[in-house]
Amino acid sequence: MNIVILNDAAYIRGGADRVAFDSAGALAAAGHRVILFTAFGPVSPEVQSLRGVTVICLGSTWLRQEQGSLLAAFRGLWNREAAKRLRVVLAGLNPQETVVHAHLYSSALTASVLHASLRAGFLTLLSLHDYFITCPNGAYFIFPRATICNHHALSRACLSCHCDSRKFAHKIWRVARTWLQNRVAQIPRRLTAYAAVSETCATLARRDLPPQARIEVVPNVVAIEQQPPVNVAQNRAFVFTGRLEAYKGPQLLAEAAARLGVPVVFCGTGPLEAELRRINPNAVFTGWLEPADIVKKLGQARAFVFPSVYRETFGLSAAEALARGIPVIASRGTAAEEFVHHEKNGLLFAHNSVEDLVVQMAALADDHVTGRLGTEAYRSYWEKPLTLAAHTSRIESFYNLLLSTKLNGSAAAANLPQRGIPA
Repeated sequence: MNIVILNDAAYIRGGADRVAFDSAGALAAAGHRVILFTAFGPVSPEVQSLRGVTVICLGSTWLRQEQGSLLAAFRGLWNREAAKRLRVVLAGLNPQETVVHAHLYSSALTASVLHASLRAGFLTLLSLHDYFITCPNGAYFIFPRATICNHHALSRACLSCHCDSRKFAHKIWRVARTWLQNRVAQIPRRLTAYAAVSETCATLARRDLPPQARIEVVPNVVAIEQQPPVNVAQNRAFVFTGRLEAYKGPQLLAEAAARLGVPVVFCGTGPLEAELRRINPNAVFTGWLEPADIVKKLGQARAFVFPSVYRETFGLSAAEALARGIPVIASRGTAAEEFVHHEKNGLLFAHNSVEDLVVQMAALADDHVTGRLGTEAYRSYWEKPLTLAAHTSRIESFYNLLLSTKLNGSAAAANLPQRGIPA
């Protein structure tokens, strides 16, 4: 089987990039021909070391790094060059034996690569690490008000809502991009299938995808080796890892920890750091850490807090904490609620509520309660771990099923001629 993996970056920016690269390496190790097609670098040593994987990096720029550029704005709507380069790659492959699997595409590649693959008649699959295939801002979240958005994508209510984290003009640009992708190119209707990283993600995506959309739940990889569980009862710090952004909710944890007078550690960087220091002057900030160093830092945790106020599609950091035997305190309404079970392996608190977070954190003042939750966190996670091998087996089975369906001629037309779309 030939597998072409599409991903904006050639280095790790977050969990979705890591899944793309880890799966590329595992699929190559399983004997498949794997091509990793990326837009911008630098190509990290980790990617360069993927054995059996052909890495292509176009040398483009992340749109975030070209803010204010008119040329970047147009290229961000439809990247002709990326589509052209992908067509060259696909020209040497047999559509009957090839899967084109897109992970992240909205930061540089754009929907032009999906269109190029579909137009060439290739089975095309999209992993739903976010909601850019339907929602203009990719999150179903009203960032200025820090509230969940329940509007249907591209509805009148959606178009009039100032939901973007930047100016309303940026929302208009994103609407134009989504309109081109969904109404003109009709990408969601033409895509063969989707891989959702959680049931929560699949449920929300179904709201705006066509009724016939085939969505398979394929959980993310939790790339953590089994170690002895952390002795959480002897630790005191509440730990957060990730970008220090308001939508991630670290401000809730900073305030809750300040009210309780308990130690808190923030592993990560971001624009909210100064505000967090103001809220809680005693908080510890580690800055950005390598994955191995984050695992070590988790060893000092009494509990891991996952306070996101927007709709997380998975919750990788929370799963990593459970794998170390650390109770997780998670916000209700996120995908982490699928594997964090209240008063069993962790605690849940009301969405965007400092008051309820204080209550749940205070419950862990009891060493016995903390130890019991930690023990169950470790046991339940390793009973069915989210390993790379399990992920690879599941995605391979999905590929084979989709290719078989395509060969039998019962797949919906993935190569419908389209008008008005640049080649």
